[in-house]
Amino acid sequence: MDSKQIINYRQFSWLTASLLTGGGLVSIQHDLVRVARMDAWFTYIVPTLYGILVAFVFCLIAQRFPGKNLFEINKMIMGQGFGTVCNLILIFHFWLLLIRDVRSFGKFMGTILLPNTPEEIVLFLLVLLIMYFGRSSIEVIARVNDIMFPYFAMTIILLPLMLTNELDKSLIEPILAGDLISVWNGNFLSLGWYGDVIILGAFLHTIGQIRQVRSAIRHGVILSSFFLAVFLLLEVLVFGPVITGNLIYPNYNLVQQIHITDFLDRMDLLILSIWAPILFCKDILIYMALLTGIASLVKQRDYSTINTPTGFFVLITSLLAFKNTSELFSFGNFSSTVIILSYQPLLLVLLVGLSLRHPKKVPDESPGKSGDANGGNSPPGKSGSQGRTSRRSSSRSIMQHSYHGWSKVSNALLLVCIVSLVVGLLGSEYYAMIGVICSIIYGTCMILATISSYMELVQARQQQV
Repeated sequence: MDSKQIINYRQFSWLTASLLTGGGLVSIQHDLVRVARMDAWFTYIVPTLYGILVAFVFCLIAQRFPGKNLFEINKMIMGQGFGTVCNLILIFHFWLLLIRDVRSFGKFMGTILLPNTPEEIVLFLLVLLIMYFGRSSIEVIARVNDIMFPYFAMTIILLPLMLTNELDKSLIEPILAGDLISVWNGNFLSLGWYGDVIILGAFLHTIGQIRQVRSAIRHGVILSSFFLAVFLLLEVLVFGPVITGNLIYPNYNLVQQIHITDFLDRMDLLILSIWAPILFCKDILIYMALLTGIASLVKQRDYSTINTPTGFFVLITSLLAFKNTSELFSFGNFSSTVIILSYQPLLLVLLVGLSLRHPKKVPDESPGKSGDANGGNSPPGKSGSQGRTSRRSSSRSIMQHSYHGWSKVSNALLLVCIVSLVVGLLGSEYYAMIGVICSIIYGTCMILATISSYMELVQARQQQV
């Protein structure tokens, strides 16, 4: 395994999106509909803000400790003893996430595609695949995700068009007619799955230019929220809140409703072949984070020697951890939020508070500081060189302004989403049209926030050129 692993912003952003959408597609959506009913597609805005907060913390510590991952940073700022304790908590959490997702995928495959195959065989093959990628580095899985994620995104974007004949808008009406508590409970429930974003801290050292790592995570989080909201909205539009809440895998039942002429009535198999690699990428990413954490205990980054025993340990524990599907879903959907809130807020506060004592080694370039140090006065004989430097500084300043501008636009759009959601829930009780208008504003702002976060990412990449 290479000691130096480098991935770019796009790969890091798409890995973030695969990490969050891979879990949200399998088991939690029917519980969100049970809690928030037809307003379930509004239950991702609070987790989105949490993911953005984690991105800010990661950017803050990465600027002070470039080339270090979260496990190494914990030891550097918290001391050897307490830092090791924090790393052990993270490793334990990653192990819980891995056995949850590995077993969830086994249940999914056993229910949908391979009902006669023993679950032990399905899990064994999945763990072998994970162990195979565990011999390599994050660069390999990032390239695999680069190939499959655009197809995954395209299928979600085209789903409303492919399901046009199945949509019934009366199933989501009245819009935002539920109470504020139910929508908040749905957001609180989905927060547990968005806590998985802490896994990206194990790969902070893989970013070549870390000053704009925040933009990559922000775009991945917002993109995931948009995709998952589209899924929930379509499920309610096709099945209604009652049927969706009683389905085990409503996302799979949704794609089963796609019928494009008589010879394309099994589009679900084609779409599953695109979704499965995204689920694999999520599991492999968690597994690599687990290996990185275990290797950090002995101050190493080469985890190839512990790949095999760790893989078989995950296989055995995932088989023994849950008795049935009900226990698995209860743990994944209802315990995840409790586990996240039990340690992550305190860890983030400690990371911010203790890291501020260290100076920035990769400082931000503000627009006002990007000019030359001479205040624009060119020394004699250097006017040509100074002119080229001035043009480069001016170009960098323009890109910096554009980058911060798109970042502010994304923040403003997310704020409008929250305001429209609250106003719609409070006002639709008196006038139904208020709920409709606020939902349109919410959906429009989510789309625009996805676009603006992408433009922010583009400007962040161009700024390093």
